[in-house]
Amino acid sequence: MLIINIRFTTVSSCLVGNQTESFSVGGVDQSTTIDENGRPIIHGSTFKGALRNILREESLMKNTENYVKSLIEKVLEKYEGIGKTDKINKMIKSLKEKAYNPKAEYIFGMEGVNNMPRLFCSDFRVLECEDKRNDDYFLIETKNNLEEKNGDLISNPRTYKVIKPGVVFEGVLRFYNPFFEDSDEELKKVKCELENAIRKFDTGLYRIGNSKSRGYGQIRVDFGDGIGAGECDDKI
Repeated sequence: MLIINIRFTTVSSCLVGNQTESFSVGGVDQSTTIDENGRPIIHGSTFKGALRNILREESLMKNTENYVKSLIEKVLEKYEGIGKTDKINKMIKSLKEKAYNPKAEYIFGMEGVNNMPRLFCSDFRVLECEDKRNDDYFLIETKNNLEEKNGDLISNPRTYKVIKPGVVFEGVLRFYNPFFEDSDEELKKVKCELENAIRKFDTGLYRIGNSKSRGYGQIRVDFGDGIGAGECDDKI
């Protein structure tokens, strides 16, 4: 099993999710998502979607592409000796097309293929501090939204409840392959490329959550207990 323990710290304010609190006292137009204890939470789907976007835009993940190709080919082998329905034939056609042009992002799974080994991402929860109350994780910010009405520009202030800079979150990426035997060397190469892709968040060009055009969502990433300062060697 491939496991990557991720810890990241918010560098800018972050707006993650789209909850409204219009009926609360001092209500806001948009509020970041919270967990069952009232603390901020970043759902795995949010982080996974942002990371998947990095994989789509970054092309230097040849080891991951080759690994995905081998997985697809092994899945195709499973369907060689069974009866074919229209649904299965359609899936096989799609898999063959993807095997011909494998992409690193397919390691997150592929539409229409339910039994493909793939990455799973946990929710990211705050690293709790005994001296912090729930309100210490948030800021209330107001920004103007300009709207045109009958030829006039109207300022429409909007209020956001965001995660403040300096909040630390922890989560886990897991890749579990229950169908085939994985080579440790193959998984090391894939893990290395995935960690290098996750480090792209440190550049500030890739962010998480909503309103990134307003400067929200910048994070700084670390792995495990401080492990992974420096890039992996592509020759591993």
